[in-house]
Amino acid sequence: MRITRAVVLGMGLAALAAGSGYAQGPVADRTEVQRGEAWFYQRCSICHMGRIVKDTTYQPMALPLTGVLDDASPEREQFVREYIRQGSLMMPGFRYSFNPTELDELMAYLRSL
Repeated sequence: MRITRAVVLGMGLAALAAGSGYAQGPVADRTEVQRGEAWFYQRCSICHMGRIVKDTTYQPMALPLTGVLDDASPEREQFVREYIRQGSLMMPGFRYSFNPTELDELMAYLRSL
């Protein structure tokens, strides 16, 4: 049996239409987390993740951030946000590196860990 292009096109359009309403909400959140993950790998992973160089695995220089915002209160989230912005003796501040949107995206990623 031969399927015509019109049937294939119609099935494809039907599939797109069926999925379009469902995917709008979660996609926005997921892209914010994905952008935050990109910021993490770009700016934070050098210290907060271990590295593998040839056959040797190096431990992270700083604490891993898994669970840092698990069940965090708004005060805890604000503290972590300010800590990222201001830095400390052992960590550089990123107040000039992240604009507010980028910092929100990074925080969304940290909440997902």
